[in-house]
Amino acid sequence: MVRRIIEEDAFLNPPLTVCGLDVSYYNQTAIGVAVLLTFPDLELIEQQIVYTKSTVPYIPTFLSFREYPVLSLAYNALSTKPDLCLVDAHGQAHPRKLGAASHFGVLRNVPTIGVAKSLLCGKIQHSSKPFETIVLNDEIIGVRIVSRIGCNPIYISIGHRISLETAVDITQKCLTKYRLPEPTRLAHRMATQARLKLKKEG
Repeated sequence: MVRRIIEEDAFLNPPLTVCGLDVSYYNQTAIGVAVLLTFPDLELIEQQIVYTKSTVPYIPTFLSFREYPVLSLAYNALSTKPDLCLVDAHGQAHPRKLGAASHFGVLRNVPTIGVAKSLLCGKIQHSSKPFETIVLNDEIIGVRIVSRIGCNPIYISIGHRISLETAVDITQKCLTKYRLPEPTRLAHRMATQARLKLKKEG
């Protein structure tokens, strides 16, 4: 599947709409969220939440196999399909170069960007640019940027059908006053609220 990843821009650029995707879990329930926004104004158009039974166990570095089914369900729930998706997960910045953002992008043939909150693999290579690269086996697999002063960095990588340069550019244009880009921030918040509600209801 890694060989099927397209590492160049193959979508409407700049996009007119972007989608944030995230997954949360409570016991055996997987919660998938898709949030659709305009671009570059980032105005909310639609948000969808889905619930399904999680049948794939958590296995380190194989998380994408657990998250793909619910990501796909959340994406399907949108009445209008976006030009580009930002997934709260790794893309190529993954030991197998196939995180959930790439897994989803390839199987659905959707342009995707991986936006993760922690470093999974590779080493940070400092540069004079406003961001630092993530290097694994002498290959650049992603970028680390400090999106907001005083906050932890975020990690951006190619998902599918996009170049790393464009992935960084679009992610930065989706940043507002928060650490996370608006599409994944809203999706993450909605998924967290849904999980807490399930927990409260028991």
